[in-house]
Amino acid sequence: MNLSERVRKNLAEAGEIIAVTFNDRAYSWNEVRVLAEGIAQALSTADPGGDFAAIVLRNRPSGFAAQTALMSERRTSVMITPIQPVMNMCADVRAINPAVVIADSQDWNDDLDAAAREVGAAGIEIFEAPLGTFGWAFRPGLAKATSAKANPFDGAGLVVPTSGTTGPPKRVSVRWAQVDSYATDRPIKQGHGVIQTNPLVTIGATAVFLTAIGKPLNLILMEKLDVVKWADLVETHKPRRTGLPPTGLRMLMESGVTKEKFDCIEAFVTGSAPFPPDEIERLEDQFGKPLLYSYGATEFGGSGTVAAWTMETRARHRIDKRGSAGKAVEGVQLRVIDPADGRVLSPGEEGVMEVHKPDAPVSGPGGWIRTNDLAVIDADGFVFIKGRADDVIIRGGFKVPLGEVEAALAQHPAVHRTAAIGIPDARLGMVPAAAVVIADGYPGQVSEADFIAWCRERLNAYKVPVRIKIVDAIPLTQLLKVSRPQMRALFAD
Repeated sequence: MNLSERVRKNLAEAGEIIAVTFNDRAYSWNEVRVLAEGIAQALSTADPGGDFAAIVLRNRPSGFAAQTALMSERRTSVMITPIQPVMNMCADVRAINPAVVIADSQDWNDDLDAAAREVGAAGIEIFEAPLGTFGWAFRPGLAKATSAKANPFDGAGLVVPTSGTTGPPKRVSVRWAQVDSYATDRPIKQGHGVIQTNPLVTIGATAVFLTAIGKPLNLILMEKLDVVKWADLVETHKPRRTGLPPTGLRMLMESGVTKEKFDCIEAFVTGSAPFPPDEIERLEDQFGKPLLYSYGATEFGGSGTVAAWTMETRARHRIDKRGSAGKAVEGVQLRVIDPADGRVLSPGEEGVMEVHKPDAPVSGPGGWIRTNDLAVIDADGFVFIKGRADDVIIRGGFKVPLGEVEAALAQHPAVHRTAAIGIPDARLGMVPAAAVVIADGYPGQVSEADFIAWCRERLNAYKVPVRIKIVDAIPLTQLLKVSRPQMRALFAD
C-alpha cells in the first residue's frame, strides 16, 4: 500500500476519527474528506491529467486538508512558505511555473492573482468557513490553467523549501518512494495526538505530517507558538516525547510553566539551532526531564536528522560528551574533511562536515553531501558542531544568510556601502545587525528606522536586522575585507 492509497482509505473509512486539531477544535476525517474531495474535483477541472501543484501551506486545518488532497491524488506538492513578503511568494510562483496554485484566503491578493495569471495557472482559495467548517473557491478569472505543464519535479511526492543558508531558498525533492514509506496497513482507529509547532513547509514538520496521515494520527497544529498553550496541549495529549526549537525552549524556561505539565513525557527533543550545554542543563534541572538534541537539514531528506542523542547514549555519556550533537543515526555515515583539499580528517580534527545518506534527495561525489558546518567527530563517533563555514547565523532556528541582508540594504539609493553581522541575543541565539555608509547627497535624509522598514518590505521577517548603525566607514582588514571583530565591536554597547 502506498501513501496515496492509505490516504484514500482514511478518507473513505475513518469517518469521525479525529484527523487534525486546531485552536481546540477537532476535525474528523469526514470533515477533511469534504474539502479534500472538493479540491480533487477542482484540480481535475483546472488541470486535467496534471500531476503537480504549488501550495502556500499554513498550519491550519484547511492547509492540512489541501495537502492531504494532493497526496490522495498523487500530485507532487511544491510547497511555498507563507512566512515571507508577498513579492517573494509571487517570485516563487513564477519560478515554479505550476498549472495550479493553492493558497489560503490570507495569502491571496492582487499580486498573487497577477503572478498566477502570468504563468497561466489556475488559483484555488481555501479557508475556514463560519462554524469551523472548510471551504474552497476558484479565484476570479483563475478557474482553469491556460495550458498543461510538464512536472519539473518528476518522481517527487513533495518539494520542500530550505531555509536559505547560502542565498535564496532551494527546493529539495522528497521522492514518492520515500513518501510511500510512511504508509501503514494497520486497522484504522483513533491515533494519539502529535503536536506540531514548526511550519508545515519545513522538512521536520513534513515528516510529522506524513506520519500522521500514514497511520493515521491526530495532528495538533499550532500556527503561532504560545509555550503556555503548548504545555497545556502536552498535558492533555500526553506524548511520549515532545519538543520545541531552542528558542522555544528558552521561552518555556522563562514562562512560569511548572514541571508537572510534563510528567507524562519521557524526554524533550530539540534541534535546528545550537543549544549550549549550560542551557540544556538548566532546562533539565527546571523540568526534571532529559533533553535529546539532534542535528540535521532539509537536504538530507526524511526527517532531516542525521545525528542525535538517544536515551541510551545520554545515560552513558551525558557528562563526558557534554556539548555533542550525538552520534550518526542508523543508515547514516558522517565524516569531517579539510575544505581546502577534500582530505578526510582523523577523529578529533576540525573541518567541514559531510553526510552520506542513501535516501537523501541530493548528493555529491560518491554520495557524500557537503554541509556548511564546521565539526569535530571524536574517536567514539560523537559529533561536535563548531560553527558555520559560511556567513550565516541561526536566529531562533531560522538560518539568516548575512549576504541577503547586505543585498537588500545595498538596493537602497541612500546606501553607499553596507555590511551585516550576527550579534548575540539571549532568546534567539543570534540576530542580524548591519552598518551602513550613507551615499553622497543623502546625509540626514534617512534614519536607521527607514532602513529597517526598507528591509521589512524585501526580506522574510526573521532576516530583518534588529539594529542598523550609520557609520562613516565600514571597518576593513588590511586586505580590504570586512573586519568581523570590529563589526561586532560596533554593536557591543
